[in-house]
Amino acid sequence: MSEDVFTPMNYPVMCYRKSSTPGIQGDGDVPFHRHDGFEFYLFLDGSVNFFAAGSVFSPVRGDLFIVGPEQSHRAISRGYHQYDRFIINLRRDRMKEFLTRDNDLVGTFDFSELSTVKRVRLASDRIDEYCSVAEKLEKAVYLRKPCDDLLVDAYLTEILVLIARELSGSRDQEEQGAVPDLVSEVKNYIFDHLTEQISLDDLSRQFFFNGKYISATFKKYTGMTLRSYILEQRIMLAKRLLREGSNVSEACYHSGFLDYTNFIRSFTHSVGMSPGKYSRCARAGALGGKY
Repeated sequence: MSEDVFTPMNYPVMCYRKSSTPGIQGDGDVPFHRHDGFEFYLFLDGSVNFFAAGSVFSPVRGDLFIVGPEQSHRAISRGYHQYDRFIINLRRDRMKEFLTRDNDLVGTFDFSELSTVKRVRLASDRIDEYCSVAEKLEKAVYLRKPCDDLLVDAYLTEILVLIARELSGSRDQEEQGAVPDLVSEVKNYIFDHLTEQISLDDLSRQFFFNGKYISATFKKYTGMTLRSYILEQRIMLAKRLLREGSNVSEACYHSGFLDYTNFIRSFTHSVGMSPGKYSRCARAGALGGKY
């Protein structure tokens, strides 16, 4: 199961290129996660599914995804090809510095469009240009030599201008993997009935589709099985209840778990600590950002 983890950005700018081999460095284990800033994800090589904003993509070399603040996203390697990507994270407050200036970037990177993900497909020469600037940005961010803050500003400006021009130059740049209404409707049904028992038969009767078809479609477009998704949502609800002062038994039964032992086991496996410890840490204000 993959929990939706909030990962706060401790630094205003992060920039790194990462290459890895599927099955060796554990990229398939990276959960759905969110940031308090923008992520610019440039796919360079490999075979992956990229999940963001309720859509699933099968990127090709040069696909650049702009993931807004608070958007849950994840990439999962497929096959055994070397997985290569360049990632830039720009914290919300840092991004606002660029958007409050007198320039044309405001219309391109709109904070009101947080429920969408933008994709731009870079041509070969633009890929090289982007990577060249990003490599210089990476060095300036991490070496921190005198006046590197000015270079970071300059390289970020160059990157944002390149993206803005690519986005404005094509009408197809926001192409997304089409998510069937069925998937969204199933998610809404789960949300409304989370504290009840939900079976494939229930979903089949509700949506007039075969249960196996619903299950397969949901997995295809979310990257998660129905069981994993329901379990994730219940644990997220239990965490909220514990943070708000419910005891462990109340959190168990009010989040849809009928079996107390199963709740303890599932919660501990997912969160990395027992519900009791989570509750104590919440009361002490000792929960980190990922919790």
